[in-house]
Amino acid sequence: MGINPLQVVALKMGELYVDKSTLTYAKDFGKMITIPIWAAAIIGAEAKIVVDTGIHDRNWVNEHVDPCQQQEDEKMAVALKKATGWDPEEVDIVINTHLHYDHVGNNRIFKNAVFYVQQLEWEYAFHPLKSQEWIYNDTRFLYDQRGVDFFAWRFVNGYADVVPGVKLIPTPGHTPGHQSVLVKTAEGVVCVSGDVVNLVENINEDRPVGIVTDVGANFESFARIRQYADYILAGHDPGIQKFQREHFPAIKK
Repeated sequence: MGINPLQVVALKMGELYVDKSTLTYAKDFGKMITIPIWAAAIIGAEAKIVVDTGIHDRNWVNEHVDPCQQQEDEKMAVALKKATGWDPEEVDIVINTHLHYDHVGNNRIFKNAVFYVQQLEWEYAFHPLKSQEWIYNDTRFLYDQRGVDFFAWRFVNGYADVVPGVKLIPTPGHTPGHQSVLVKTAEGVVCVSGDVVNLVENINEDRPVGIVTDVGANFESFARIRQYADYILAGHDPGIQKFQREHFPAIKK
């Protein structure tokens, strides 16, 4: 029996003003650009699914990371309602590609969801490399027991089926336990990549991301995504439109 095609909807969670070299390894140092923060909703599955949950506080991001802007319809609860008609309490599943501040910021509002993360990412988040401690230490409350009931977590080891038409694949590089999401749509398989692919140019030009724990793993993750996906919603690509739900950028094979 076939699977009815699903739909990915891009949810914009705000914008950051960053040095482009943080997105493209050893390229464009000093070039400042504005980038979106992308989350996604998956419509038409057996469960209501959200991928990543944006930032928790624009002012905190401004003070501790990079200049940040956020419109009213870029706040998670508002964006989700506008895109899908769902309230956060109705969401069944949240998938975190990884546990950085701009991907787990609203985990706490999904009171009835279960949360999928790679076990390796969970463990790394509590014992990160010294160079990445700042990304995890100050925002651990967003996903530890203060933010999400520990028993709501579903720890994944590698590949996993979530529901028919939605799969998880390991995509390390940006972090050791990073994962991406494959969604079977009418147009083909869309990869919601998280930050192993910040911009479409990362995967289509074989350019690793700028914040990286393993460059070799990043290249391997590009190959894995190419193997399984046709299109991509990259974690911070400015070419995606708010609430876009079709015609995502094609992946060069």
